[in-house]
Parts: sequence; C-alpha cells; structure tokens
Amino acid sequence: MNIPRIGALAAVTLCSAALLVGCGSSSTSDTTASSDTTAAAAATTDTAATTTASTDTGEKVGGASTCDNASISKAVEDTSTSDAPAVLATPDSFKCADGWAYAFANVGTGNEQFTVTLVFEAEGQFWIPKDRQKVCISPGDQVPASIYKDACETN
Repeated sequence: MNIPRIGALAAVTLCSAALLVGCGSSSTSDTTASSDTTAAAAATTDTAATTTASTDTGEKVGGASTCDNASISKAVEDTSTSDAPAVLATPDSFKCADGWAYAFANVGTGNEQFTVTLVFEAEGQFWIPKDRQKVCISPGDQVPASIYKDACETN
C-alpha cells in the first residue's frame, strides 16, 4: 500500500519539478528573449546615432544669408513685378545688421521710376522682404537699431 502512495508522491514531485523547470526555462527564455530584443534595439539605436553623428556637420541646413551686393541685388530683383521691375539703386545702397537688411531700390521704368526702401530679414540663405509697417515699430524691436533710421524712416 505504501508503494502506490510513494509512486503517486513521486509522480507528483516529478511533475511539479518538471513544471518548475519548465516555468524556469520559460522565464529564462522570456528574459533572454527580452534581453536579446533590448540588446538588438540598443544596437539599432547605437547604429542610428552613429549614422546621424557621422553625417551631422554642424552646418545650418540651407546655408546662411550673405550681406553682399549679389545677394541683396537678387533679393531686390525678386520683389519685382512685370509692371515694376526693381533693381538696387546703387551698388552700395544697402546695409545689413543682425539678420536684417535694408536696400534702396529703383522701381519701375523710364519717367515712372522711383526709389523705395525695402527691408529684408534673413531666413537660411535667403533675404525675405518684410512689410515695413509691421517690422518698423521701434528701433531694436525687430529691425536692429543700427540700421533702423535708414530702413524705417526713409521715403
């Protein structure tokens, strides 16, 4: 009689041990799988960071605007319309400061040509025309004080 009990007890013990080993293996596998996934994700992140770092030069995308005759002349010409072409009044009729510029431009043709003051703000490599009524509030508010008088208080 004791033999069946011992056999049953042994069977239960073996099953319990097998379940525990199975659970332990499963947990270890899950942990290992989880660790492997985490390691793979970390490796992917490291690769992405390395790729980004190797291609990042620290330069601004699109470059930076240049305060020279060619750049300001182009900005002035870009304000032209078919009825009123615009050109820089003289080769040195512009000035820049702190990402802002003004230019005196001749607009129109022949007897209908007149001189205007244009104000630009640098955006990347381009000079973008601005509405003087909106940006000429007070010296240094938007237009730098160093160019405010010519940029905002002329014609």
